[in-house]
Amino acid sequence: GKAWQVAGCLTKICEAYEAGGRNKAQIYVSAGLPGDQNVAYAEWTQERIEPNAPDRVPSIVGEQHRKMMEMVTDYSLEFYELATVEKLELRGLG
Repeated sequence: GKAWQVAGCLTKICEAYEAGGRNKAQIYVSAGLPGDQNVAYAEWTQERIEPNAPDRVPSIVGEQHRKMMEMVTDYSLEFYELATVEKLELRGLG
């Protein structure tokens, strides 16, 4: 029942990474809408996945992550590759 509070943490985390050059994220909340309830997640698109060097992770990220984890009951990360026309054609599906 704390989806909006978690969305606040996610916003601060994403803003910290965006200040360092990451693409803008969108934060979504499903509370009071059809479907799964009390869900918050962040989504962004970037050209390639690169690891975060520990010395480049803003301190607020750790602080907000700890705060957020006290409120969540399920936590997952999902990665998807964008299915572009070029990638489909490369696979003979264009």
